[in-house]
Amino acid sequence: MAVRWVRCLAPFQTLSKRDQLLLLQESWKELFLLHLAQWSIPWDLSLLINCEKARERLPMDDVRVNNEIKLIQEILARFRQLSPDGSECGCMKAVILFTPETPGLVDAQPVEMLQDQAQCILGDYVRGRYSRQPTRFGRLLLMLPSLRAVRQSTIERLFFKETIGDIPIQRLLGDMYTMEKAYG
Repeated sequence: MAVRWVRCLAPFQTLSKRDQLLLLQESWKELFLLHLAQWSIPWDLSLLINCEKARERLPMDDVRVNNEIKLIQEILARFRQLSPDGSECGCMKAVILFTPETPGLVDAQPVEMLQDQAQCILGDYVRGRYSRQPTRFGRLLLMLPSLRAVRQSTIERLFFKETIGDIPIQRLLGDMYTMEKAYG
């Protein structure tokens, strides 16, 4: 879903191919968590985490893993509480995707401008649509840093290990993005 969403994002296509790939590979985890939150609002993650297969994939005696699992559950709970609409989710994804601090970018300036633009669009939209919720914009933006606190390895082991094995998601996404561009 993340690759398809990124491919349909016209401003993203204006960036160099290298920057596109770097941004996608750097933000996949946060985009995945946002997609998960958006499309599974009623879902109870504890059912997935407490199953036998998950216990085999994750070291449940690892304090950091347990903290990350709790954080994922908190993210989903906050998302359910705020219940952002599709436009808000799209802007939040754009804010995450367009991260000018991504190491190795050829040109960070347009990425920074796109991130600023996404924040402005989100702010304008929230003020117009949810005028009776003056703190909504800030609450939405404050959700984003918590997405970065979950390690990629935890997401890979919890959600993808059974499907793709030990292939790093970053590499797989790069291949998918390149392949879809070639056949799109």
